[in-house]
Amino acid sequence: MDAKALLSWTATISQFGMLLSGAQICLRIQRQGSTGDVAVLPFLATCASSILWTKYGLLTKDFPITVISAAGIIFQSLYLLIFYLNSRDKKTLNPKLFWSFCLVCGVLSYIKYHVMDKETAVFHLGLVCSVFSVAVYGSPLVSLATVIRKKSTECLTFSLCLANFLVSLQWAMYGKLAQDNFITVPNSVGALLGSLQLSLFVCYPSTPQRTVTYTPGSKPSSWEV
Repeated sequence: MDAKALLSWTATISQFGMLLSGAQICLRIQRQGSTGDVAVLPFLATCASSILWTKYGLLTKDFPITVISAAGIIFQSLYLLIFYLNSRDKKTLNPKLFWSFCLVCGVLSYIKYHVMDKETAVFHLGLVCSVFSVAVYGSPLVSLATVIRKKSTECLTFSLCLANFLVSLQWAMYGKLAQDNFITVPNSVGALLGSLQLSLFVCYPSTPQRTVTYTPGSKPSSWEV
């Protein structure tokens, strides 16, 4: 087995594991009965990205990309459903879902009906897929303000951030061997963003620090987070 084939298998297995890590977040959402501080962007961006990358894989006849992207559609659609059912702010969530659907349909319609040759279709779709990949890898950073404000990484999932870093690194290496810059460039950016996300766990604890406030001679009367 050559290096390209080996990387395609390891990257596919790693990304499958990353897809499963979303289940941990959804289980937490169901236990709480609400989405809490969890943002919808990572699920939404990954679902849209999976749809577009599936189309890209079919156009370029890249089997590993097609398979893992199709699996991404299934998993992320399920996660979005769980998120939606437990969301208490559907009035804000509905427009995000609607416009994301319109965006994906618009891109696919453009590739299907307005691009005359396959080479141009691959180029244009590759650009769009690259943008979506960067959005997926950077999406956990939407919680950056919450992390800094609370001085805690409890709203982030370490396994997901680690998976983001490892998966993007492997796909970047695969893209290099496959000589496909639309795979190499966004995943290289993803590896950098993944390292930034992991650094947050070094700077901040996974649970907020608590300090006790009390008056001299009395028992602690309140907790401040």
